[in-house]
Amino acid sequence: MRRRSFLRTAAAGVLLGSVGVSAGGTALAATDEIDPLMFDSTASLLNANGEPLTDDSLVAVWAGTAATSTDADGKGDSVDYPADTDIPLVASEGGVVGFGAPVAQDDTNFGYGNEEFVLNVLDAEVGGGTVAFDEGHGQYYGTWEHDQFIEYAEENGYSVEARTDIAATLGDADAVIITTPSDAFSQEELDALSTFVDDGGSVLLFHQSDFRNFDETANLDAIAAALDVGFRFNDDQVLDEESNDGIGFVPVTDRFNDDEFDYFSERPGLGPPELEKGQRYEVDVISVTDGDTIDVRFPNDYEDTVRVLGLDTPETGDTEERTEEWEGLSDEAYLKAEGDDATAFAEEKLAGETVSIRFDDEEPLRGDFGRLLAYVDYDADGTEGYNMPYNRLAVREGYARVYDSGFGQHDSFLQEEFAAREDGAGVWAESAPNESSTIRNGAVEELYAPYAASVRTTDGRIDRKRVPVSAAKTAYQQDAAVEYDAAAPLVGIDQHARVALSGTSFIDESFEQGEGFPESVSGYGNYSFLTSLLDRLSEREGEVLIDGGHGQFGTERSVGAEDAAYYMRYLEGVDLGFEQVNDLTGDLLERGRALLISAPAEPLSDAELDSLRSFVADGGGVVLLGGDVPTAHRENLNAVAEALTTDLRLNSGRVLDEEANLDGRASLPTTGNLDEWFRLFGGYDADTNYKGARGGPGSPGANGKGHGKGNGKGHSKGKGKGHGD
Repeated sequence: MRRRSFLRTAAAGVLLGSVGVSAGGTALAATDEIDPLMFDSTASLLNANGEPLTDDSLVAVWAGTAATSTDADGKGDSVDYPADTDIPLVASEGGVVGFGAPVAQDDTNFGYGNEEFVLNVLDAEVGGGTVAFDEGHGQYYGTWEHDQFIEYAEENGYSVEARTDIAATLGDADAVIITTPSDAFSQEELDALSTFVDDGGSVLLFHQSDFRNFDETANLDAIAAALDVGFRFNDDQVLDEESNDGIGFVPVTDRFNDDEFDYFSERPGLGPPELEKGQRYEVDVISVTDGDTIDVRFPNDYEDTVRVLGLDTPETGDTEERTEEWEGLSDEAYLKAEGDDATAFAEEKLAGETVSIRFDDEEPLRGDFGRLLAYVDYDADGTEGYNMPYNRLAVREGYARVYDSGFGQHDSFLQEEFAAREDGAGVWAESAPNESSTIRNGAVEELYAPYAASVRTTDGRIDRKRVPVSAAKTAYQQDAAVEYDAAAPLVGIDQHARVALSGTSFIDESFEQGEGFPESVSGYGNYSFLTSLLDRLSEREGEVLIDGGHGQFGTERSVGAEDAAYYMRYLEGVDLGFEQVNDLTGDLLERGRALLISAPAEPLSDAELDSLRSFVADGGGVVLLGGDVPTAHRENLNAVAEALTTDLRLNSGRVLDEEANLDGRASLPTTGNLDEWFRLFGGYDADTNYKGARGGPGSPGANGKGHGKGNGKGHSKGKGKGHGD
C-alpha cells in the first residue's frame, strides 16, 4: 500500500479489525478470488532491458499456458516469448502497475473480474482518494470510454477526474491512469510523474496490442523508464486459442500471482444479471451508437452494450468503411451518409424507449468484443406488446445488410434483404453490381494456398489425372496419413459426382493487404481459378453460394461470406452473385449454380445431406474447402464428401514450403504447379467450356455446356439481385 493512504486506511483498520474493506466500506472475503480476467487485444510485458520478463516478483498476472506472442503489425519490432516461458500481462513495482490492455472500458464483458481487479489494484496501492485520468496525450481510451468503471469506482469511495495537464494537476491526486498515449510525455511531465510516485502516488499504465500498429509502445516505455521500474511494454499481440472469450485475440486467464500481490480478492462488481437463451429481458435504451449498436440498462441498473444481431449498418464518423462488404457499392462517402441515416432510424425507433431483447439459439450471448448479441423488439403501436422486430425491419427498409454469421434467422433475413435490394430501398438505391469493374481475372500463373493440407481418396493416393493443382516441388508434407513422394495434390476433381475438394480455403480475405496482411496477393489467381472450377462442375444457372450454418463463422481456417468480401467483389466483376446460405434444406439453395462448403465445425444433418444430394442431382456443383483444420472439422468435411458419393477426402496433416510462400511463412505456401489440361487457368469466362474427359471414377466424359449461362442477378431498376433467377 502506498504511503499517501496509509494513515487513512490504518484508521479504518482500527475500527474494523482484521477484515479487509474496500474504500467504500464493503467487506472483502480474504479467501475468495475474483473471476478470471479478460484482455481484449493485449500486448505482453518485458523487463527493463527489453527482454522477456521472467522475474515473478514483478508479475501480477500471466496469460494462460497455451498463449503465444506474435508480431501482429508485421514490423519486426516485437520480442518473442519462448514456448516454455510464461507471458506476463500485468506487472507491478513500487506503485506503478502496467497492463497489457485496457481492461475496464465500457464495452468490457463485466461477467469477468476486470473491474474488481482494477479497483483492487487501486485499493492496494492508494486505498482511496482522487484518481487523475490523463486525457492530454491523444488517447483513444479516455474517461468517455470508462463511464461504468468510473461510476463503480466513485460508488466505492474514489473521485475520478479527467486531466489534460498532468504536470500541473497532480497535487491533489492519489493515483493517475494513463491509457495508450499517442503523444509523448514531455520531460517536465515525466519528472512530475517521478516526483509523484516518489511521494507515494500510484500510476496505472494501460497498453494495447500492436494490431494494425495502434499501440504506442515507445511513449509508455518512456514513462516506465522515467519511473525506474523493472518492466517495459512489448510491441506484440498475445493470442490464446484455448482460453479466450470466443476468439484467440481476447485471452482469458486466472493465473494470478497472489503470493506477491493483494489484487485478487472477490468483491461486488458490475456483473450482469443471469441471462439465458429462450428468455426475454426488458431493458431501457439509454443511448444509440449507430444503426446496429445500442447501450441499454437492465432493471438492476447494470448497463451493457447490445450489438443488434444479424445485421450490419454502414460505418459513421471516422471509422473506415469496408466497401467490399456492400454489393454493388464502392463509394465510401455515400455509405457513410447512409450510415448516418441508419443511426437516425435507430434513434427514432429505439432511443429512450423500453424494449425487449432476446437471444439466438445458434449464436453465443456475446460476440468477440464482449457485446450482447440480441434481437431487439419494440412497441410500435403503444400496446406495450414489443410487437416490432427492429433487426428485421432495419434490413427490410434498406438501412442494413444481413451480417453473414451463423444466426438462426439468417436465411429469412436474407429474403428481406433481397426485397430491399429489388425495391432499391435505402442504401441499395445506388447498388449496381452489374456495373462493377472486372478485377483479378487474368491468366493464372500462381495460387496461394494458406494452411494447406493435401487431397487423397478413400483408397489412398489420388490419380494425378484428377489433380489440377499440386504444391510446388519445394513443398513437403507433415503428419499426413497418406504421403506423396513429391508435389502433394492440393485440389482433386470428381466430375461424375460434380464435386471437387480443395486442401485450402483459397478465398480467406485475411490474406488481403487491405485487411492488414503485409504482402499483396492481387497477382495470384485464386478467385478466377475457383470460379472456373465451380463452372466446370455445375450444370445450373444462378449464384455462387457458400455454407455458413455449421460453425464456420469466427472459426480459424474456415470461411463464410463475411470472410470473403473480396471474392464477392471479384464475382460482381464477372457478373455472378454471391450469397451465404445457413439452412441447406431451405429455399435459398435453389438460387445457386454451385455451393462452397468450408470445413464445418458442426456436422451436417441427414436432412441437409439429402438436400445436397438433390442439389447435385439437379446439376449443382459442390467444392469442399479444407486445410490444416482440427480433426473433427476434417471428419465433418469428409462426411459430406461421402454423402455425395465421391471418393475424394481431405488428408490429415499439413503442406509446408520453406521457399515458395507468402510473407516468408512455410505455412502459407504458393504454387505454380498447375495442370493446364484442365483449362481452368485462363481467367473465368461464362462462355467457356471448362469440362473435359478426365474427372473421376465413372466420369461421363466430355459434355460441355452451351453458351451464355445465366448469372443469377436480377435487373429490377438495373440494380441489386432478383428473387428467383
